[in-house]
Amino acid sequence: MTPQTSRRRLLVALGAATAPTLAGCAGDGSEPDARTADTRTGTGSGTDTRTPTSTSMSTSTPPATTADDLTARARELTVRLAEGEYAAVSTAFVGEAAEQLTPERLRSAWHQATATRGGFRAIVDTKRETEQGNEVVVVRAEFESGRLDVVWVFSGGRPAGLFLRPPESRSYEPPAYVDRDAFEEATLALSSPACDLGATLSLPTGDGTVPGVVLVHGTGPHDRDLTIGPNRPFRDLAWGLASRGVAVLRYDKRTFACEFSRQDRVTLDDVTTDDAVTALERLAARERVGWTAVVGHSQGGLAAPRIVRRADVPGMALLAAPAGPLWQLVPEQVRHLARLDDEVTDTEAERIERVEAAAERITEGEFDTDERLLGASGHYWASLRSYDQTAVAAGLDVHAFVGQGGRDYQVPPSALDAWRETLGDDATYRAYPALDHLLFEGSGPSRPADYRAPNGVAPRVIENLAAWVEAR
Repeated sequence: MTPQTSRRRLLVALGAATAPTLAGCAGDGSEPDARTADTRTGTGSGTDTRTPTSTSMSTSTPPATTADDLTARARELTVRLAEGEYAAVSTAFVGEAAEQLTPERLRSAWHQATATRGGFRAIVDTKRETEQGNEVVVVRAEFESGRLDVVWVFSGGRPAGLFLRPPESRSYEPPAYVDRDAFEEATLALSSPACDLGATLSLPTGDGTVPGVVLVHGTGPHDRDLTIGPNRPFRDLAWGLASRGVAVLRYDKRTFACEFSRQDRVTLDDVTTDDAVTALERLAARERVGWTAVVGHSQGGLAAPRIVRRADVPGMALLAAPAGPLWQLVPEQVRHLARLDDEVTDTEAERIERVEAAAERITEGEFDTDERLLGASGHYWASLRSYDQTAVAAGLDVHAFVGQGGRDYQVPPSALDAWRETLGDDATYRAYPALDHLLFEGSGPSRPADYRAPNGVAPRVIENLAAWVEAR
């Protein structure tokens, strides 16, 4: 078996088929089609949850539009897999997954994942997450001799990916640079037109005035911790900086906390700028907080100059921030993923061509605001086309920091040089050759699966950001 064939088989076993990625924290440029504030983990009864089944489940089935719908769909699909209805499950997928996850591949993957676990007994737990900006439902299935997490990725309310994995045995663990005795936390609520956003303020202990920063997410629905599997990159940043005397406010993104649909005509300001400005105003109003800045990651960094201009704050840090048009990053991201196994299939080549064509249409403005391209609405892309982050940044007089990972496949390392040309020599620049898009340390080509392996924001990033704040 060749390495390429081996990896292909592994991809099938994991059901690794996802929607196109953008330069978000986990890589997707689209904002979610439906999201509610209820993120509690549901529990099963411990009894068999099998439901009556039909012989087919085509893409004509209406998309799930609420959190409960997504959970119910994921449970139903899991039971169908357990009952051997591979053809019915295969027809439910959309996008590239519809081509890759054939009944035969589903059968092989399911048998491989359950061979040592015995017969299926029940669904014992469900949990909603986000993965590369998409809705994810983790269904924990119990078998005679063990459990298995069946992870369903939804795009537009329809299944777009499937992962089969052992239950994660490791929960979040604070990095060594965190000193929990050095700060206290308070829960807040930020007002937005859609709903109130949950937020957490990490405030250094003591009575003196401290600097403060607001963390701003990339694309997709993200909670205040930027939760991805066992990892919490924004919690790492907040706790690491708070341990070093910096107050940090982080909040649930509007597209995570509030209910949205595909028909909502959202803009960059709706999903990023407006709420960041609100958070900065709320932080500045705290009695002990003095100097303030925005720390934007990925699209949050792209929006940072706009946020600074609106909020009139004296500092901004850009972490893995695109220096050019966001949509133009997508083709290279898709090419990177296709080349990971050193083989670009016909299906992958066709997908690259489709993505390139869509990106070119956005560049030329040849699209309708009511259509969807690259996973987002034309209205959203129109708002991005009217905003030039480097032009805005060039007109600002602020204390600036730019950090970029060398293994980042979502925002190229060359972005650091582009920002240097824009901001000049007065800003602080830091290159991190071993870090990926989430500022996790690793080696070799970055892969989406790396984001779910237990990791944390690299200590050097915390040290550099704290030093930058101190030098204000």
